Amino acid sequence: MMLNQAGLGLGDKVHNQEINEYPDDLKAEYLQLSTWVKALARHYGRGLVVRVIDPQSLVGFWKLVRHRIRRYPALILEKDTVLRGWEAEADLHTRLRELLADRGYPLPEAQFSVFPKMFAAAHD
Repeated sequence: MMLNQAGLGLGDKVHNQEINEYPDDLKAEYLQLSTWVKALARHYGRGLVVRVIDPQSLVGFWKLVRHRIRRYPALILEKDTVLRGWEAEADLHTRLRELLADRGYPLPEAQFSVFPKMFAAAHD
């Protein structure tokens, strides 16, 4: 799992200092995304590889143009399926379960629920 590319790894002191300089709304979005990605990794286990790409990097810019991404978060599955925005979470879980099952990975029995519990109030 690759979380450090966008500073989502633990112990990244310089990045944490940079994040603290952001406006409160951006810090909240960063925390939301970071928490959600880590929970996804815990929930789906080793069958899920997450690569967080900064949209301001060259790679990020290329992906924005190539996949016509205008809303965040944007999730690219298997290089062709693009899910945009938080409202795509249900589609994400459906597609992830299909992909993991096709590859023979064990599927989690419990429903993934960290997003609705933690952030539903923020989007009301």
